[in-house]
Amino acid sequence: MGTDPTAETPGGPFGSRLWQISGLFLLGLVLLAGVTIAVQRPGGGDQGAPAAPGPTASASASTSAAPDGGTGECPEPAVSEDLPRTAPDARWELTRTVALPVSETAGPARVDGDVARCYAHSPTGALIAAAQISARYVVAEDWARVVKEQTYGAGQQPLLEQRTAYEKTAEPVAPVPGELGQVAGFQFVTYTPQTAVLQLVNRFGDSGVMQATTITLRWHKGDWQMELPDVAPPQRTVDDLTGYVPWGGV
Repeated sequence: MGTDPTAETPGGPFGSRLWQISGLFLLGLVLLAGVTIAVQRPGGGDQGAPAAPGPTASASASTSAAPDGGTGECPEPAVSEDLPRTAPDARWELTRTVALPVSETAGPARVDGDVARCYAHSPTGALIAAAQISARYVVAEDWARVVKEQTYGAGQQPLLEQRTAYEKTAEPVAPVPGELGQVAGFQFVTYTPQTAVLQLVNRFGDSGVMQATTITLRWHKGDWQMELPDVAPPQRTVDDLTGYVPWGGV
């Protein structure tokens, strides 16, 4: 999930309404799952970007790396290594104009304010967690709680500090329909019971532009958490969903 890459930013990023909505920060310090990462477009694309490996699942990982113990607050997660080859069954619920997936079997099983949690210990659970967390940490009113409880990585603290400082003087801005990207497809890069790496494609309604984002998640204390690295990677626009599984609620 991100802002329309073709949108104008009058007055620079700090003067941009979209910057305020997305929580993107200057100087490449942060970020992140709302920002798109460079990924190799299936069947061609930028020669400077490495090709993404095909979806894999590690059978040995399930025996060599035992899952962390749950917190007791989530239902007992189902462990699975079956990568979804078609769009998972889900209903789509709007969260501040962004359609987010909810599955009866893969989660989130708990929604506490702006935090949606308790995802299945499976590729589908990781996929839905990626879609939910990557949107909520950007658009949620209580975004800081989402960041603190559902992310990890070197970019977490800089994001908390810079966005908090910015919002002390910035006027609150609510997103409007068509301004933010909507999930349009996905592709798994790698998966083990401890780490999931996948690509989400977002489509922007006003421009029709599609962009791919690579998201890394870890299984930690009975749930999936999303990584926030400390350097924002470059972005890539994709022409179509070739090589991806079409999936979305808008």
